[in-house]
Amino acid sequence: ENADLFDAFVKMPNVGGYAFPYSYKPAKAAKTHVANENFNPDFFIKLSDAHDILVVEIKAEGDDSNRNRAKCRDGLEHFKTLNERLTEAGEPWHYDFYFLSPENYTNFFERVRSSNYTAWRSGLMQELGT
Repeated sequence: ENADLFDAFVKMPNVGGYAFPYSYKPAKAAKTHVANENFNPDFFIKLSDAHDILVVEIKAEGDDSNRNRAKCRDGLEHFKTLNERLTEAGEPWHYDFYFLSPENYTNFFERVRSSNYTAWRSGLMQELGT
């Protein structure tokens, strides 16, 4: 029912797709070493008749692990930097990054349909502190 919102999408592989680095402390108490890994978001979705790409990571409801906090935090920063560089280069493209759980799907599509998604944060993103 929302297919008309998009021109195209790609489900990225778990490794070897579009990746960027992130770092986190594996233990909940955050007393351990810092782990540095690469993150591959699940989907890249091009909006219809626009230069906007929605980058979406799907997680289970309530999955607020240190790893996911770091992925979300570093993903937001990565795409903020990418957007700044695209603007400086005079490119029209813009990327928006989202962490979604099933409880967020309806609201996400409502936001996309109303073109009110740019500053929106899903419930999961809010749980992750972003």
